[in-house]
Amino acid sequence: MTVNNLELYRDTFDGMEPFSGHVEKGYLIDFIGQRTDANFRAIWGVDPAATGGCEVQTQMPSLEDGEAWFECFNWVAAAREARGSYVMMTLGACYGGQAVGSYLALQALNPMPAKLVAVDGVPENMAMTRKQFRDNGIDPNDHWLIEAAMSGDNQPVLFPVGSPGSGAQNCVITNSGANRMAILELAKRSGATEKLAQSLLLRNSTDLTINLAPDSKYDFTGEITFVSAVTLQDLLAPFPRVDFVEADLQQSERLVFPPAMDALTKKVRRVLLGTHGQDTHDMMVRLFRERGWDILFDYSPGQSYETPYGAFDMNDGVLTAINPAVAYSS
Repeated sequence: MTVNNLELYRDTFDGMEPFSGHVEKGYLIDFIGQRTDANFRAIWGVDPAATGGCEVQTQMPSLEDGEAWFECFNWVAAAREARGSYVMMTLGACYGGQAVGSYLALQALNPMPAKLVAVDGVPENMAMTRKQFRDNGIDPNDHWLIEAAMSGDNQPVLFPVGSPGSGAQNCVITNSGANRMAILELAKRSGATEKLAQSLLLRNSTDLTINLAPDSKYDFTGEITFVSAVTLQDLLAPFPRVDFVEADLQQSERLVFPPAMDALTKKVRRVLLGTHGQDTHDMMVRLFRERGWDILFDYSPGQSYETPYGAFDMNDGVLTAINPAVAYSS
């Protein structure tokens, strides 16, 4: 299969009409009709007081939207090919927009029973995800919303909790052996080992904060805290088939996916990964190719692309892969 052959997918949104209508005060809405509380986007500079309360005509996704086009493409493509029932997982769920968008696309294009699985290690993010579900007519109690960090095993991890809605958290650095030793040495030098021990025992926290996005104009901070961890193997185990796995794990993909490749290749039809750093992107592409997956899209992070169908910029990288070992009967 030819990679990045956008010509093959130009008709993905054919036959769909973008949302048009009234949007209540304080809400955003997208082409599929997904309502999002503007407070969830305030961390990115959105003013909830100046949002909604008017008639809105949305537009269909455009390649110039960059990463967002690939997200919407996968919502629609996964919905169109599903058969019988549908399972979608979003890892690093933030406020649950990927799960809700996938669900709404399914019900609009190919209605069937669905199970959504949303995982995030930030408590406020999971509260927002529950509200995002309810705001879009989905009962969160009918789905799996799991408050945990994604990791390669089930050991509790040091994870930066904070800046809800930023989607900037991972445990790659904070949970490393080197970082754990650095925290201990810092406490020793400052005479704060007793305070550290007390905080860990009573609050599961180091009482230390870090800047989650030092190169960003936004002030995203997180408190380094012990949180529970879940693996991708754990999530996949109950399901005979999973239609779509979306992950935006801020480099934790390099911890989460390698040990799960046997289960993924046995059960999962489609993945969409946001990749972070060229080394991690290349690692993920290699991992899926070696297991026989077909790579649809392979765009590295932090680059600009010119195509016959539009130019776009990538912040995170995009990897979309289809598993020929999990096919649908017509």
